[in-house]
Amino acid sequence: MNTKNKIIIIFAALLMFVSRVNVHAIEYSGFGGRPANSDPNNPRTESIFIYTLSPEEKKEDGVRVINNSQVTKTFNVYATDSTPSTGGAFACKQFLEAQTGVGSWIKLAKSEVTLPAGQNEIVPFTISTPENVSVGEHNGCILIQEKKSEATASGVNISMRTGLRVVVTIPGNALRSIVIESFTLSKKDDGSILFYPKVKNEGNVSIDTDVSVVTRYFFGKEFLTQGGQYPVFRGEIGEWNFELKRPFWGGWYKSDLTVSYDNNYGAGVGQVSGKTLTRLESPTLWFFVTPTPAALAIEMIIILLLLALLGLWLFSVRRWRWIANHWVSHTVIKSENIQELAKTYNVSWKLLAKVNSIEPPYVVEAGKIIKVPPVS
Repeated sequence: MNTKNKIIIIFAALLMFVSRVNVHAIEYSGFGGRPANSDPNNPRTESIFIYTLSPEEKKEDGVRVINNSQVTKTFNVYATDSTPSTGGAFACKQFLEAQTGVGSWIKLAKSEVTLPAGQNEIVPFTISTPENVSVGEHNGCILIQEKKSEATASGVNISMRTGLRVVVTIPGNALRSIVIESFTLSKKDDGSILFYPKVKNEGNVSIDTDVSVVTRYFFGKEFLTQGGQYPVFRGEIGEWNFELKRPFWGGWYKSDLTVSYDNNYGAGVGQVSGKTLTRLESPTLWFFVTPTPAALAIEMIIILLLLALLGLWLFSVRRWRWIANHWVSHTVIKSENIQELAKTYNVSWKLLAKVNSIEPPYVVEAGKIIKVPPVS
């Protein structure tokens, strides 16, 4: 295989990856598309074709091809089946792959469109469901790909594409069911935590699923909430990862996964039933995070200060306990004052005043009985 062919194959693989990542975009690299006849009651139809069709039913519609670039461009317009990508996200098959699903149901009036800069055109198409189609949801794509007639200097023909999802629901017993497959975590070298929630759609339609990972301190106060709403497609597994940056103070934390979805009649793509959502919860994950070096230094200083304060408190307790048990009574005579008494018993006059609750100006009256240290 020569070098030119190797480069083309490598780029084709990269293009497949790029196209699967960007299938939700309605515009890419200055061009794109959108449904020609969106439903004002369902905002999702501004970027997705959504149909409810019976077996052997036909529907006519159109895709608006848009050239927002500054030059005239030619585009290939074609339909493909959908295919799951990494993590169960929506993706589109390649043009050369066999189309046996929704991609084969769509017949476009044109396969090629040339548009001047800043112009757009509606390409009509017909979608026809087969006789033996199964009840539930089926997905496909309408793709717009820039046509390149000349290769670059390196021998690579660069071509970008953007796609729109086509959702066809066959009426019948719609089963909407999500289950939690697993909820795990792993630690990165920098101390961050990666959470891996994994759910499965056991139904026959796609389900917009609210995924929430709530991390709390060990005593229950919320630390961080992560997640969002993600479509989980018919019979597919949805997997995500959420990164929790290393908490500054470290310590013990706990995380819970909550999954909510609408399994009521009337729910669909871009539509909610307005009824109570089904809520699923996973077992709690406990984990320990080592403090950052700065936090560890601060914590060590705090610990040392607390130990010092504890030592002082214990010393004070023992001192007062000894005073209570060993100091003796002394009756003050007329010539004595607190300073002279402190000197006589070799003790601080302030301590003598504190033990005997003598207030300023620290006068002791003759005949008053006070506590003093024992005479050795």
